[in-house]
Amino acid sequence: MIFALIRLLRKVLRYPSIRRLVITALVAVAAVLINGALFYLAEVVVGPQHLSFYECLYWALVTMATVGYGDIVPQTTLGRIVAGETIVLGIAVFTVFVSTLAEEFMQSSIRRSLGLARLKNVDVVVVGYTEVCQETIEEIRRNMPRVRIAWVLETQPRYVPEDVDFVVGDPTDEETLRRAGIEKAKYLVVCLLDDSQALHVVLTARKLNKNLVISSIAKSSKTAELLKEAGVSIVVPFRLLGRELASSIFEPSVVHFLHEVTTIRGVADLVEYRVEASEDGKKVSDVVKTLTDSDKGTRYAALMIKRGDRLMFVPSEDTVLKAGDRLVLIKARKGEERERDQAR
Repeated sequence: MIFALIRLLRKVLRYPSIRRLVITALVAVAAVLINGALFYLAEVVVGPQHLSFYECLYWALVTMATVGYGDIVPQTTLGRIVAGETIVLGIAVFTVFVSTLAEEFMQSSIRRSLGLARLKNVDVVVVGYTEVCQETIEEIRRNMPRVRIAWVLETQPRYVPEDVDFVVGDPTDEETLRRAGIEKAKYLVVCLLDDSQALHVVLTARKLNKNLVISSIAKSSKTAELLKEAGVSIVVPFRLLGRELASSIFEPSVVHFLHEVTTIRGVADLVEYRVEASEDGKKVSDVVKTLTDSDKGTRYAALMIKRGDRLMFVPSEDTVLKAGDRLVLIKARKGEERERDQAR
């Protein structure tokens, strides 16, 4: 435990600002101890007062902080000399300590506003500055409001949501990802338009955090294969846009449907439901009823069941579910279809 504490102190003291703060705090503690001991010597050992050493330390702390309650006062000439020295030294030490502390807070605030701070307790790291990234962040914020997001960009952003922290730097650099909190994050989303850069980010992130769940876009099918081999869970290929563009010609309603259900901001939304072990053996109709009853003003309909690598589309209401199944449903808010049509 002692060695662990020493390693922690070495790691913390590497930063100059923290080192100054620690040194100032140690000087303040030493001054309290020394002046408390001098006051004990002057007023108890030599003088007439009956005070404990802890009471003398209390006197030194109160005097150095320039509070001066007056409950303990020097009664000897030597004690008054110690009191005068303690007051002067206290003003100097506490002024330096407070100014150092204020400087650290100010520098930390400036570093954060410039995207140079080291983020902590991050859940999702999003890399890239495109409209794809902005849309990704917006959807995560709306669907997972308690999740803390770190946005990694190469340049200062024009706009960042208030509840999203950002880091400015080369996303392929280990130090940039470390500052973004990648080592303890749960998810990584890479929305870079440069395939080689995206692959580099994925490999670097995987090196720093073996347990990351990674999603990425890929412009080419070859890059998509490489990303999967690198451990990316979900790869979204650009060729999907080609399918949507083709659908806009011969089945435009399908495109409108996709635009509506792929965002929580629409009247309808696609949602995923994980079947727990306690729900093993339940029917699709049971889950749909439970969700509808718990979420008033909405309707649910099952579209697909993912069981391992098997996909079962449009399951019947009597289909029996197993633990671990992923049930994809469409969720629609009641009474808003007409309002939506009028808005359009």
